[in-house]
This record gives sequence, structure tokens and C-alpha cells, in this order.
Amino acid sequence: MKILQISLSLGGGGAERIVTDLSNRLVTMCNHEVVILTILDDRDPRNVLYMKALSPKVRVINLHCESGLQAKALWGVFKTIKREKPSIVHNHFSPPLLLFPVFGLSDISYIQTIHNLPESLWRKYGLFKKMVSSYLYKTQKIQPVTISPICQQSYRRLYKVANDICIINGSEPLKTTEAAKAVKAEIEEIKPSADTLVFIHVARHAPQKNHARLLDAFCRLEKDGYDFILLVVGDNYGSLADAYKDNKHIFFMGLKDNVGDYMAQADFFVLSSDYEGLPMTMLEAMSMGVIPISTPAGGVVDVIEDGKNGYITADFDEESFYQKIKQAINEKGRISPETIKDDYEKSFSMKICAEAYYKAYQNNA
Repeated sequence: MKILQISLSLGGGGAERIVTDLSNRLVTMCNHEVVILTILDDRDPRNVLYMKALSPKVRVINLHCESGLQAKALWGVFKTIKREKPSIVHNHFSPPLLLFPVFGLSDISYIQTIHNLPESLWRKYGLFKKMVSSYLYKTQKIQPVTISPICQQSYRRLYKVANDICIINGSEPLKTTEAAKAVKAEIEEIKPSADTLVFIHVARHAPQKNHARLLDAFCRLEKDGYDFILLVVGDNYGSLADAYKDNKHIFFMGLKDNVGDYMAQADFFVLSSDYEGLPMTMLEAMSMGVIPISTPAGGVVDVIEDGKNGYITADFDEESFYQKIKQAINEKGRISPETIKDDYEKSFSMKICAEAYYKAYQNNA
């Protein structure tokens, strides 16, 4: 079996992390060939963040495009599939990318992972994306995959069909690197005291993450005299990072390829999103035993049990979010890192996720 994974890039996003980890697992599970096709130009370093984490057994093809659905990308995907002749094409980007192949190369099986809450994606789609996605899913020209029970419910409400496969997102455990000691010293340098609590948020700057909610809550913590620092790891913050450059509690760290080193210094992982699929960064935090605090965004509700393996708000109200952070601080030590790691291993590891995908490939090939 030859498996072709399609990703917008190998940059710092959740879907890109899934593609990287899943491909690495697949080449160790079987003797089948795994190829990754990326769309955005890999000469831009932002588009290859995970390349260093990729197994040398996985081959990468890049189309050098400026955007995901331009004509060059659509034609390039078609030509690559025709040339490579895979048994399975697994798309992690927009469904219209497969519009030409599903008709012109119909002897190949196509799988589409929906990496976010379908109803939230639908609100962002234009008419073309809505029509194409609905047609491809309902006719099962491609096999849709949802990534959590709440995402599955959203898909079935939206499309009024029950033809998806639910495969829970998984991640490889985060690990520290040779830079861990230097990162620890860096964090110790910016902590006001030895007892300072360290919060970490890992995400690119995007509207769905609602960074206003995040930063407002931590500004309130500062005014209320709490001893903490917040590390914001990710790119595209620009003027927002500039606005906080003199803040002694909130630090924008930029894009990192050694997130595990920073996560290892954290007491809490915090997420303020309006909607999600099932965030990889939260699973990675859990793999290191870091306590998650989150809004009830998408698949988060399928992972966090409030007060047992993390903290989750009842709603998206800013006051609820702030009070939940305070509760986590006041109850520090109640949830053990071992409990969180156990939950991750039992349900959210990439090993489990990859086995489920491989079974789907076999059933659809």
C-alpha cells in the first residue's frame, strides 16, 4: 500500500503536527510507502517547522504555491496523484483540493480528515467550498473522518448524514531537547520569584483562539496580585506582542521547534478558544503531565473532565474563564501529573490514532 498525505505545509499547526506524527508512525507500523505532498512553498522557513521531526523514510513533495486553493495547487495535486499512483490519498486540507482527482482518478481511495468543528468551518466557507464539500461528503466520493465525538455530532447535524468515521486525535509525547537547560535558565530569569506559577499557551495568532479573552484574564490576575508568568509560544502576533513587550508577567516567545523544553517548565497549559477540533497542543501538554485549563471549545469537552484531569469552563463567558484559572491556581497539587499522563496514554496517543487510521485505509483501499 502506498499512502499519500496532503497537507497545506509542515508549519506549526495542529493538522501539520498530525501529518508529521501520523506519517512517522505509519512507516514504523508497516512496510508501506508514505509520501507527504505539501502546498505552500517550503523555501519559507515558516512552512517547514516540523521537517526536522519527520522520519527520513517519509518522502516529501512540495508544490511551491503561495496559497492553498490557487489553480497551481489544484493542478499540482492532480498531477502528483496521477504520477505517484497511491492506494490511499489522505487529505488534511480543504476538500475542494480533491475535486479533480476524485473524478479523473477514481480508482484511488480518498480520505478527508476534518480538523475543526464542522459547523464552525461552515460559517467561514464561501459558496464554492460549501457546495463542493457537501457534494463530496454526501456522495462519499471521499471518506470523511471526524476527530472527536463532539466533532462527529457537529458533522452529522450539518450534513445530515452519518457516513463519517470518528478517529480521536492523538499526539506523540512531547520531549525535551539538548536546549532544555538553557530554556530552564531563560524561564528562571524572567520569573519574579522561585514560587512563580508558569502558564503556557501554544498557538499561532488566529481569531478562533480568542487571544483577547486570554490576555484580559491574565491582566486581571496581574492586577489582583497573583505571582505568575504567561508564556505565549507561536507566530503571527506582531503588534499584539509589541503591546506587551514591557509587561513583566506576559511574554511572547515566538515560534519554537523545541516546545517540549518550554512545556517542561510549565505548571498549567491554557487555551481560550471559541472553537476547536481537538487541539494537538493540549494533548501534547497532557503527555508531559501539564494541567490543562480551557474553554469548552469543540473536542476539548471530550478530553477534559473538570477537576479530574484538568479544568474546563461551563461556557465561554470571560468571567467564567477568569474564575476557572483562579480555581486551578487555588487547587494546585490536587491533580497529579501522573493522572494526566495516564489519560493521555490510554486515549490520546499517536499509537492509538495511527492504528485507527491504518484500519480505515485498509477498509477503504
